[in-house]
Amino acid sequence: MDKILLLRHGMRLDLEDEAYWKHYARRPHDTPLSGNGIKQAQETAKFIKDEGVKFIFASPFFRTLQTANIIAEYLGLKVNIEYGFMEQLSEQWFTEFPNIVTREEAIEIFPSINQEYQSAVMPNFPENESDIQVFERTGRTLEHLFQQYCDPVLIVGHGASIWETTRNLWDTGKAMKYPPEQYSLKMCSLHKLIKVDRKWDLVLSTTNHLSYVDTW
Repeated sequence: MDKILLLRHGMRLDLEDEAYWKHYARRPHDTPLSGNGIKQAQETAKFIKDEGVKFIFASPFFRTLQTANIIAEYLGLKVNIEYGFMEQLSEQWFTEFPNIVTREEAIEIFPSINQEYQSAVMPNFPENESDIQVFERTGRTLEHLFQQYCDPVLIVGHGASIWETTRNLWDTGKAMKYPPEQYSLKMCSLHKLIKVDRKWDLVLSTTNHLSYVDTW
């Protein structure tokens, strides 16, 4: 494998319509995409259509699966549900392992889910807030991918899991606790890493493909 694309999910519904979501949500922590988020996923699919992606891996949260499914349908690919790339399980955000869409429900909702794939890594709750556990689990997940796949992949995750995945790949990033200024963590920000001479190089970190960029 010599190319990896990393993508944060699109804009969340709860950030654009908080009152509606909190009132009607059955799973408050498992928000879907907003209308803007759906458009962001569609624009990303068109932007990466010539990148040669052969496999898509996504966190099990609804917003990541929704983002990945939109892209997968456009590219004619399947989505592998991978818990190793899920949100950081911090007690600051969750009081227990989050109640999210089940694998069986996801298969019914999203046509592109690969029913044969079994997650390589399963995180434990809680994870500390130093990010080291997210760094370690995304690293273990990457090791599995490297053992099983050689074609370019797209990984759809969250702010924490995408950054920690980048740190595992990008040598100069391992000493960085926080992303550098040129690294975007906006919703649906895209990062491309290329392997050259056995080292991963971050060649792209952008939201330029999006017509809507959040202000968070």
